Amino acid sequence: MRKTHTRKTGLRRRALAVLTAVLLLTAPLTAHATEPAPPPPTAAQGLRAFQQSYGLAPTGLVDTATAHLLKVAPDSELRTVFADPSDLGPEQLAHARTVIGVGKGAELPAQGQVIALMTAMQESKFVNYTTPVDHDSLGVFQQRPSMGWGTPQQITHVPTASKSFYGLPSPTSNPGLLQIKDWESMDPGAACQAVQRSAHPDRYAQWERFARDLLEREGPTVDPIG
Repeated sequence: MRKTHTRKTGLRRRALAVLTAVLLLTAPLTAHATEPAPPPPTAAQGLRAFQQSYGLAPTGLVDTATAHLLKVAPDSELRTVFADPSDLGPEQLAHARTVIGVGKGAELPAQGQVIALMTAMQESKFVNYTTPVDHDSLGVFQQRPSMGWGTPQQITHVPTASKSFYGLPSPTSNPGLLQIKDWESMDPGAACQAVQRSAHPDRYAQWERFARDLLEREGPTVDPIG
């Protein structure tokens, strides 16, 4: 059984490696305001290991191939890859800090920020997708223009997308977290689902510990975003 499992895993990785080679020739999946600097060698170890396992250069930066693989890799693998917030790359971390900053700017309690971080981690691993991988879902919260979350430009603007998720004034009339009755007393994963209405409602809970650690580590140094 072990040999069969190893063979299947190897075949899956080879197939995905071929896919990534094709993706490198296509339009980018993510937006870069400026060309990001590589992280220090000791940073983003989880992301680097993930890239290396699929035959990609372990840069610690999310390129097109990495972005696609992060969307299709199984949860069990990604929980190992991102066991700690320090495993995130610099762009992912910057987007997470923006989500926190918008929550702080609205004076939301820590629980609300944790719920937002759980959601973005499950939906995108804090990658700001500008090209859909799943239906027409975009941005760090994988919000869909066809479902009334805004234009692609609005959804891929991380502060605006964060406001939409939180239920702050934004381009969408969809209910955000603040419009969910008794959200503060809900199970955090259930609160994520109440906003997102995902086909996989049970997947948010796996990132609660990660989100709390991330908020504890980054929150004190994040400026509020209005």
